[in-house]
Amino acid sequence: MIYKNLGLAQQLPVIGIGTWEMGGRETPDVSQNQVYVEALQFAISQGLTHIDTAAYYGNGQAEIVVGQAIETFNRSNVFITTKVWHTKLCKNDLLASAYKSTERLKTSYIDLLLIHFPNPDVPHAESMEALNLLVEQKLVKNIGVSNYSVAQLTDAMKYSSAPIVANQIEYSLNARNTGLYTQNMESEIIPFCLQNNILVIAWRPLGKGKLLQIKPTDLLGKLAHKYAKTPAQIALNWVASKPGVVTIPKATSQQHIIENVQAVDWSLSAQDVLALELEYTI
Repeated sequence: MIYKNLGLAQQLPVIGIGTWEMGGRETPDVSQNQVYVEALQFAISQGLTHIDTAAYYGNGQAEIVVGQAIETFNRSNVFITTKVWHTKLCKNDLLASAYKSTERLKTSYIDLLLIHFPNPDVPHAESMEALNLLVEQKLVKNIGVSNYSVAQLTDAMKYSSAPIVANQIEYSLNARNTGLYTQNMESEIIPFCLQNNILVIAWRPLGKGKLLQIKPTDLLGKLAHKYAKTPAQIALNWVASKPGVVTIPKATSQQHIIENVQAVDWSLSAQDVLALELEYTI
């Protein structure tokens, strides 16, 4: 596995694992709990030690699943990112959300806590005060944001004594500069993050499967044949090769987990990268 720097003192694997819909969407669904627990445990055993979750996922059920999955591992060998929902950004609400997340995760600390979405109705001064307090309490090791523009990042940074070390955004071959919640990812957000030592965590790197709806004669299919890889591995390799970017594709089967692990430790040629970027233009 290849690693990239998170802030000054830690590193993250370039491929992690996301947990959206593991345990429900907006409401809890426990019907597949054991399947998800075993998937996460297998992923960790294969080197996908960065687990991304959120308080919003399944109304906390995804965090419960993660907590169950990591019980058999040395806590220091697993990196957990979770998020605070945008309606919980007032100081007391944010603190309460973080405390509940640690309870569901069955952990004494969160490795990285993100603001899930910006909320223009809550000043950054207030939410950053709460995040910094959590760092001081050693309940949270690192703080960051998600789905933030450069302007929003710049404003948040003004009010935080602890460094903002990550910005989680949509980024893939077919969402390079226009995403569901962000714009100018490749032209503005990622360069700004690189300049400010902020790691970009790319969500939906496969376009929720849409990127893979191709024919063998399409470029992604041709490159998969050339490198003896799958189209998903080509797409993940492209994302993970970008400076200052890691990614968190969801996977629940051992086959897909192994496929994701094997998407790195090799390189596309510069010519093929250029061809991909011409095919999937900004």
